[in-house]
Amino acid sequence: MLVQRGFKYKLEPTEEQKQQLLQQGGNARFVWNYFLGDNIKYYEKTKKFKFAHEMTISLPKLKKEYEFLKLSFSQSLQTVARQLDRALKDSFKTEKGFPNFKQKNLLSDSFSCPQKWNLNKNNISIPKIGKVQWIKHRPLQGKPKSITITQDGDKWFCSVLCEYEIKEKPKKDKNIVGIDVGLKEFAVLSDKTVIPNPRHTKNNEKKLKREQRKLSRKRKRSRNQLKQRLKVRKIHSKIKNSRQDFLHKTTSNIITKYDGVVLEDLNIKGMVKNRKLAKAISDVGWSEFKRQLKYKCLWNFKHFIEIDRFAPTSKTCSSCGNVQDMPLSKRMYDCPLCGLSIDRDFNASLNIQRIGINTLGRREIEACGVPSVGEMSTFVDVSRYGSVKQEKECLVN
Repeated sequence: MLVQRGFKYKLEPTEEQKQQLLQQGGNARFVWNYFLGDNIKYYEKTKKFKFAHEMTISLPKLKKEYEFLKLSFSQSLQTVARQLDRALKDSFKTEKGFPNFKQKNLLSDSFSCPQKWNLNKNNISIPKIGKVQWIKHRPLQGKPKSITITQDGDKWFCSVLCEYEIKEKPKKDKNIVGIDVGLKEFAVLSDKTVIPNPRHTKNNEKKLKREQRKLSRKRKRSRNQLKQRLKVRKIHSKIKNSRQDFLHKTTSNIITKYDGVVLEDLNIKGMVKNRKLAKAISDVGWSEFKRQLKYKCLWNFKHFIEIDRFAPTSKTCSSCGNVQDMPLSKRMYDCPLCGLSIDRDFNASLNIQRIGINTLGRREIEACGVPSVGEMSTFVDVSRYGSVKQEKECLVN
């Protein structure tokens, strides 16, 4: 299987090179905002959008109008047009939403170079800038295809996109785990493993508030405001990096330990509309957790199963299948029929695992061409079967 993966390295540019990088990133941001604004006006008149080809062929005329764009690598500006083209199309096909204008104060500009770059041991050659020192802390894997330079406050990074082949291997189905994500605990697994919620934003909230108050008092567009904005950006970067580190380590451990994972398809966009829980939900990073699990399962040939968001996993008894109301304040599931008393999150993870195994068994039966045996039972006692294969044989017979 052919996969693409990015390898990120820190750059150490000189002061002159920093100004050149800022110019390149600013030009890419300007072209994005210009084409986005032009598209909005064009749509109001014609009810149509300008896509990659029309935007790309208008770049020479745009360079004559705005001389500073000539300082940028032409292919970097063409890449911006293609990225906006993809963003416009994705806004209609997916739930990503319509693209936004990019702001200068975020100190997070970026630009891509598909060609004309060169990688060396101690430096990287970037078009229109030259050789920039970098810290190559790990080797590249596969064939480099393109580079993307990104700004994070006063720091600069280079991401090298590489393409390489992964040898395929058969998937196993003996150790499938159900995962119930939450706010009290980050995740509860169906094997009783509990992953605590690290609460990255809350741990840095006091310091962040203090620095943001200082920023609000600075005179606009002053040098002191820029310095303070960098301090605020540094705290945000620390929170983001801590969250990414936690999610990568957690997902890698899960992928190493289990043959497959089962998750709920949560309506996160709808959940963050609750103003009391919005900050906590955004901080926990459920979307990124799912994204990492999904591609790591693909790369490691593990099962990734996403069950329906409307499945009553918290309301259903994992022992007898009884369904009852479970308000958020109730942390223990007490079943009136079978007498089971169990933590509500652990109970939900068992139900998620059960539905995922049923789904996986149904997929295998259909893939093998076995005649349909009707809809599988919603409740199956997983402990009766040693694996999905045994469950499949029992259901067919």
